[in-house]
Amino acid sequence: MTTLLLRAVAGSFRGLHTSTVVCSVRPGPLSAATVAQFKNDGYVLCKDLLSPAEKKDIVAWTNELQSWPDAKGKWMRYYEPIKVGGATKEGLCRMENFLDFHAPLKSFITVKLNAAVGQLYGEDSVLFKEKINFKLAGASGFKPHQDAPAWTTFHQERHITAMVAVDPATVENGCMYMVKGEHTKGTFPNVGGVMSDEFCKQWQWHALECDAGDVAFFDSYVPHRSYDNKSNKSRRVYYITYNPTVDGDYREAYYEDKRKNFPPQNEREPGRDYSKGAEVYNVGNPIPVKN
Repeated sequence: MTTLLLRAVAGSFRGLHTSTVVCSVRPGPLSAATVAQFKNDGYVLCKDLLSPAEKKDIVAWTNELQSWPDAKGKWMRYYEPIKVGGATKEGLCRMENFLDFHAPLKSFITVKLNAAVGQLYGEDSVLFKEKINFKLAGASGFKPHQDAPAWTTFHQERHITAMVAVDPATVENGCMYMVKGEHTKGTFPNVGGVMSDEFCKQWQWHALECDAGDVAFFDSYVPHRSYDNKSNKSRRVYYITYNPTVDGDYREAYYEDKRKNFPPQNEREPGRDYSKGAEVYNVGNPIPVKN
């Protein structure tokens, strides 16, 4: 293991104070400096974590997944209204629960990315959930929020998400914006998981622009947001979320509960309002709560 001196969160990533400690970094694909930056800022961007071949694979796999039809009881595809010119059409917003149906992608996510997340935790981690946000041309942004308040259903406190850029992410096409160093201060005031624009004025928001194939990791307590895609191309991104193994393996239970309380549109009961489920599974998102 590599030993380094850094300012780490005492007790957990969401503790309420920090202290200078000596930490050991587990073997894996991330450098000690990368781990230190993550602990300090709450997120970190990795430009060369993936090989050129892996970057090409990610694009090919995503094109394949995007072409899959809706399928009840299997992968979950969610749609949003997108304004194009003077008209509004339905566009693919998100896809989840697909790893059990795509072996190469599952291997990549459960081996390489998991090893990197284990370094950030300093302990073994397990996959919690996976999704692709497609953010097609004209698609809406995501309101300012933290992920952590929405993920308490299974009494877990710590999550780290690996964000894999399929397409370049720019200010024009609605890249993520992050706030540095606020991940150690717990949950901020919110309504239905969304923080008000007035409250968010206190922070400096940093645009997380990425090239295709870049990978970023962020703590579930990092405030983040994105804006509308004003370009004529998509901004597709994977969000692969992990929790420490000691906190339990809840991926199957997560999707069972989500399918029940906030299912994809093709599985919804006509006329039913899914607002209650949206408080957990649709925080800050543009996906409608009714068909």
